[in-house]
Amino acid sequence: MEEQSPNREVQKSFRGLYRNVKISVKTLDKIIIGGIAAIVLLVLFGVANNGYTITFDSNGGTDVPSQELMYGDLVAEPEPPSREGYEFAGWYSDENCIYPWDMETNQVSRSMTLYAAWVPQE
Repeated sequence: MEEQSPNREVQKSFRGLYRNVKISVKTLDKIIIGGIAAIVLLVLFGVANNGYTITFDSNGGTDVPSQELMYGDLVAEPEPPSREGYEFAGWYSDENCIYPWDMETNQVSRSMTLYAAWVPQE
């Protein structure tokens, strides 16, 4: 009868969680290390990405400060700009002021510029 090496017995006793898995311990270790590396990279990316910048183009009106927000945040309603001879008509997500931006429901998903719409005063 062949005698098993003590090293082989030690390997069997250390399988622990891997006992019922039909994959080598070496392969599982590589998968775990890869998963940990992916998590670390995601955390580093999240820390490096300070969020999104929302800038306001007042289209000839007074300056409005930009806002730094994270994904999914709502833009805080800024103080409305003023422009002589015009009345402020709201913020829009496009330069042509076709698509209004709803401060209560539209969420931030990227850095962007919001444009002021104006109506001439009568």
